[in-house]
Amino acid sequence: MKKFCKAVLISCFLLTGCGAISDFRVNRQLDLGQQYLVDLEYDKAMLAYSKALQIEPKEMEAYKGLADVFTAQDEVDSSINVLKKGLAVAEDMSSSEKDADTNAAIRKMHTQIITQLTDMGDKAFKKEDYNTAVKYYKDLIVYDQEEEDSYLKLSGAYEAMGDLEQALKALNDADITARQLTEEIERLTIRYEIKKEYEELLARLSAMIQANAGELAKDVLLTQEFLDLVAKLEEPLIMRQASDQYTVVYPNGYVYLGQMTDQKRDGVGNYYTNNQERYVIYSGEWREDKPNGTGRIDTVVYTNQSTRSPNYFGTGFFTNGISEGEFNFSVYYQNGNRYDYLFSNNSGIPPRLERKNGKNLVGYSTNDGSHYFLMSDSSIFAVPNFETEGYNSVFTNTLNTHGN
Repeated sequence: MKKFCKAVLISCFLLTGCGAISDFRVNRQLDLGQQYLVDLEYDKAMLAYSKALQIEPKEMEAYKGLADVFTAQDEVDSSINVLKKGLAVAEDMSSSEKDADTNAAIRKMHTQIITQLTDMGDKAFKKEDYNTAVKYYKDLIVYDQEEEDSYLKLSGAYEAMGDLEQALKALNDADITARQLTEEIERLTIRYEIKKEYEELLARLSAMIQANAGELAKDVLLTQEFLDLVAKLEEPLIMRQASDQYTVVYPNGYVYLGQMTDQKRDGVGNYYTNNQERYVIYSGEWREDKPNGTGRIDTVVYTNQSTRSPNYFGTGFFTNGISEGEFNFSVYYQNGNRYDYLFSNNSGIPPRLERKNGKNLVGYSTNDGSHYFLMSDSSIFAVPNFETEGYNSVFTNTLNTHGN
């Protein structure tokens, strides 16, 4: 009996000793990995953390260390993959296997993977790589199921792709109740129903604009169906086309075709507006959702029944939709006459040369000095809907050109 007890004691000692040795070896590699990481010796750090995992495959500090090494080298995808693997291992561990240090490491890994998935998704979204953004945001929800912002981000990526059905599904799949989610579901439901109801009209409108059809307003923008659509809109209805092009219908009845960034007009695009008498199009550069840069405005009058009813266009530089600096303005009549003017606008207003007929004379035609341009005190050269307060755009008002 004494011999048996002695054998048991020896075995326990040996087992305890082996565990202590194993812990020592793991901790040694963790310390080395941390020091190498601080010294920017990434290959050595990676080797040390890998050795720690060879010794103990459930060592959470080693997974976190490896992820930190990849992050330090800007290899975020590799860091995310390591964190996924580590958290999967932790999921299979029993509570008795998790001491305080292990639980602390798991919490840090969980926080880190949420941060990295969010950052990568946001970067992809900003680059308009919405498919990639969706991939990261889907993974984000796996590790952040209780945070409404994760579902909102996924829904937003689908919406940016023009897939309102998936955008709604992403929110409805959320197993949480949150005020912002509820409001977003209501908003997207309205948009989805509108888009479905007017799907054929929107497809026809997009096709006509892309084909640069001349007086498209007569065929679509002035129809009762389009006016009914506009009346239901409370926010822009954005539809992504091929490549980097978007078609957008605004609640005021304006339509945009062109490039966008972060749901704002940005790059090059065309902007249409109309009424029963004329349509106006701005073609040019956009920044921060406004005409900024070089552009041209064309106005075509539908009711041109006489030689005294002109069409006109202007080219120049725009700041937030207002003409700034040198501006070329041309008027052309049904009888073939055309008169060109050159202005130097300050915040959209050309300097007054003299007063005629109770209005400001702002310029003589450069090709026929017998004609001059009159502008009322409240008129301004601006893209329609971007006029400053108190002024109306020349392009939507009555044009005044007179001979001496």
